[in-house]
Amino acid sequence: MLLVAVQCIIFGWYYGAEKLIPIINRQSSIKIGRLWKNIIKYILPVFIFIIWIIGIITLFMNAKRFEVIVDIGIILLVLILSAIFYKIKAPANQ
Repeated sequence: MLLVAVQCIIFGWYYGAEKLIPIINRQSSIKIGRLWKNIIKYILPVFIFIIWIIGIITLFMNAKRFEVIVDIGIILLVLILSAIFYKIKAPANQ
């Protein structure tokens, strides 16, 4: 679920939803507009992050000690690997 929020942020902010609207409208029988852009950029990521945070809080409130340790370890591992992969540069095309 968190991956969907990240994808919304990437498409909405990094690539620019405004640039994607004409491309999507050319290829689709259903036309999209400003409402779709606002949902992708603002509404959907906020709701997904809220649901994710509520899920994490519920998990830690109801979990046993060992489960909490494992969950924290997985979160730290994901954060560390993300930072490492972010720092690694792709090799230049030859």
